[in-house]
Amino acid sequence: MLGRKRGGISAARRMAKKSTPTALQTEVNTDDDWSKILERKGLVVVDVYSGWSGPCSGMISLLKKVKMEIGGDLLSYAVAKCDHIKDLERFRGKSEPTWMFLHNGRMINLLFGANCPELQRVLNEELQRLQTGDPPEFSMEVTERSPEEEKRLRILEETRLAKEAAKRAQEEAEIKAKYEAEMTHYTTSLAKETCLILYPWVFKDEEFHRRDKKSSPPYMELIEELLPENYKIAEEFRKQLDETMINDMLKESDYEMTETARKFLLDGKCMCMRLKISDKKLEMDVEKYLLNILFGEPSLPKPDKLPMEGCFGERHRPAFTPPSKDDIYPVVWAPPNSRSKATVFQVIFRNYVEKNYPFEHEMSRPPVIVFKYDSTKKNDIKMILSNYKSDLINFGVFERDKPPEAKRIATSIEEYEEKVEERTGYEVFVCVVKKIDSESFLAFAGIGPYHVSESPEKAVDETAVYFPAPGLVEEVPSDDEENLEGEENPEGQTEATETPEANPAGS
Repeated sequence: MLGRKRGGISAARRMAKKSTPTALQTEVNTDDDWSKILERKGLVVVDVYSGWSGPCSGMISLLKKVKMEIGGDLLSYAVAKCDHIKDLERFRGKSEPTWMFLHNGRMINLLFGANCPELQRVLNEELQRLQTGDPPEFSMEVTERSPEEEKRLRILEETRLAKEAAKRAQEEAEIKAKYEAEMTHYTTSLAKETCLILYPWVFKDEEFHRRDKKSSPPYMELIEELLPENYKIAEEFRKQLDETMINDMLKESDYEMTETARKFLLDGKCMCMRLKISDKKLEMDVEKYLLNILFGEPSLPKPDKLPMEGCFGERHRPAFTPPSKDDIYPVVWAPPNSRSKATVFQVIFRNYVEKNYPFEHEMSRPPVIVFKYDSTKKNDIKMILSNYKSDLINFGVFERDKPPEAKRIATSIEEYEEKVEERTGYEVFVCVVKKIDSESFLAFAGIGPYHVSESPEKAVDETAVYFPAPGLVEEVPSDDEENLEGEENPEGQTEATETPEANPAGS
């Protein structure tokens, strides 16, 4: 009786063991597990997933059905957590279901998404190929990208490039619109003003030494004979130009300055005169009228031709002996049109226009947010700024968070790293960012600012405290380089900026 009882127990155990269902999908978590999957025979369908998203459980019933009805021992399944499997590292961090079809350790198909009918179609198709011995559409190493992956990458790249192109086109359109608005603003504001630039050689004597302006015949003829009754000299100073300044001055004109003329213009400090047309001449075209006075015609003379005979520009020659008799020594240059004049004023008389005609275009005032960070966030800020440079309105590093007393010590991270040697740890990094792109806003907010503006309206007030507009500064430094250097003329007088009503001949 006891023996039958023991036999009965053994039989029950055998039956229980036989009836225990095996797992439909083999779990794969390591490179060793993955190697075993690649050694399997038949068709292996692997659900590749990232740990944070989990495998696609919604397809279990379909997988069971296909295996029972068609696949049998020819078909097996696995779920592979790609986080720690080298061959599958390109799928890490993705949430979309990924189905990899394997045969003899090679990938023969790859399907994305939780599309039940499509998965069933591909399963049936690959099983049929395997049963009939037909070759798959492709067979490659599991580390290679499938045709579907390549297609998706191309689409992503094309989408990225299209977005970049659209953003770039929008930015260019905004820049152009702002530039045209700025040009209209300055041409209108400066309608009664113009300027001229005397070449440096005008103030050189016979031995090529600098001479006082009162000893310069071209200068004296201008202020005593040509300009009175026509223009008031509102300001004059000497300034050293450079190639960039000359290029900026010429960009709104079709005048092509010769290399020789450029060389003469760069050979010392030019005399820059800001002029206001006389009340008696208000009906005249302010630019063309000045050119007519200087050159006998309402346009600049050809760069390689002498000015009209007998005009101011033709009468004057250097007091020193020129190295070459063939060289044409231009005496003076003036803007040929109102747009050219506007650019010259921004280059030569920048402080004047910023103080008297500040420009603020409505497109340049998008909603903004102010972020403030302590110095420990420097590297994070540097990375964010490199990625979202176009969304940054203002940036500054300040001694401490106490505006307006706190001095701005750097205008960029690079300047802070290179030039600020004494660092206290109390430095404040202030970013004023456009609030029009949620991606950039989240990026700046995500690196731990200790202050974020309560609203765009508050941000405008905060911006004005840290970055006051140039036109609101009480004292604007003079454009007069000569005045800054403190050079004196032979009479012991500094050749500084004239006042609007000053008599230039008496200076």
